[in-house]
Amino acid sequence: MQRQGSVALGILLLAAAAWADTPAERHGIAADLKAYPQASPKETLASVLKAADAKRYDYLLAQLADPDWVDARIKTAADGFKELVQETASRLDPPRVKLLRRFLEEGEVETLDSTAVFRLKDVKDRAVRLHKQNNRWYLRQSNKP
Repeated sequence: MQRQGSVALGILLLAAAAWADTPAERHGIAADLKAYPQASPKETLASVLKAADAKRYDYLLAQLADPDWVDARIKTAADGFKELVQETASRLDPPRVKLLRRFLEEGEVETLDSTAVFRLKDVKDRAVRLHKQNNRWYLRQSNKP
């Protein structure tokens, strides 16, 4: 009887650990780390591009973009998250997505403990910044070089 209790306790502990590692749903959007991995800066930027290509701006904002920036922007948007999704869709036009892709494919990446910066030699006035939070990398809203 004691062995069954130990097995049950072990299963409960494994389930609790798996639940604790599951990213929180944000703005009604669950994280899908298999389809949109975020374990490294390059994976995250590739996931941002994948979400943009699929027109999943809601996912991009809820799970791939800097949560603090998104939450602050929602507070200033009249229509909240929905408005921010529409704004992002209009800003991520084909030329911007193409430039982001160049940062991923050709860019030099400088990674520190919790920050990463992608730079292109021929684009001096732009950079792509990411930061690490809770073992996931997020796109920062900044184009500063």
